[in-house]
Amino acid sequence: GAGDGRFKVMMGPHAPYTCPPDYIRKVRDVAEKYDMPIHIHLSETKGEVENCEKEYHMTPIALMDSLGLFERPTLAAHCVHVTDEDIRIMKEKHVCAAHNPASNLKLASGIAPVPKMRKAGITVGIGTDGASSNNKLDMFAEMRLTALIHKAANYDPFAITAKEAVDMATKDGAKCLGYDNLGELKEGFLADIILVDRTGFHWKPRFDSVSLAVYAGNSMDVDTVIINGRPVMEHKELLTIDTEKMDAEVKRVTEKLYAFTKK
Repeated sequence: GAGDGRFKVMMGPHAPYTCPPDYIRKVRDVAEKYDMPIHIHLSETKGEVENCEKEYHMTPIALMDSLGLFERPTLAAHCVHVTDEDIRIMKEKHVCAAHNPASNLKLASGIAPVPKMRKAGITVGIGTDGASSNNKLDMFAEMRLTALIHKAANYDPFAITAKEAVDMATKDGAKCLGYDNLGELKEGFLADIILVDRTGFHWKPRFDSVSLAVYAGNSMDVDTVIINGRPVMEHKELLTIDTEKMDAEVKRVTEKLYAFTKK
């Protein structure tokens, strides 16, 4: 496996509005041939759904289902504008959803009906989306947003609890990626662990660790990261990345990009 089995590779057709039906069928066939899962962006914006219905007389999710894409394990990003019928299809075909609250807010896409999807039995994991529509790429921030925005959207203070947000960021996210041995501290599970420094004042008084992690904690509290039993960050020092070299490389490519855009 890629990176000593640390990476899973998925086929990644971008979205129905960039990948026409024939292309989607080809992707499905290749995924079938090599027994690969699929990752695609679906029903992110209202406009995308309306255009798809105009062109194909189907929602993006119904269209992908009709093309046989969901015969492969599929992770659908966003799923903001999904109908009850879409949710039924997703449940029936075991389509998992990646919920990206910060991106959906920044791009004014809307708020995905996460409580409804979860109630229907769909596995929903938390993601960040890309840097351009998120900036932070901070899973603590995403957990907090997930626990907050659905309460407001549903006028229900229990819509997504802190514990549910943590589950969605850990074991449900792992399930979305096809892991059944990840996301919990359990015998036989992969040793993917973060150690959190709770000496900051925002971790006091310490009534409920889960609630504090979601509503008060942030990614800068992470002190040590272990992936599959191997430390990759210790006391905030990255052990596998030359940060100075990376910094210089980022500076180099951004200056090149900036010069190009100035032309």
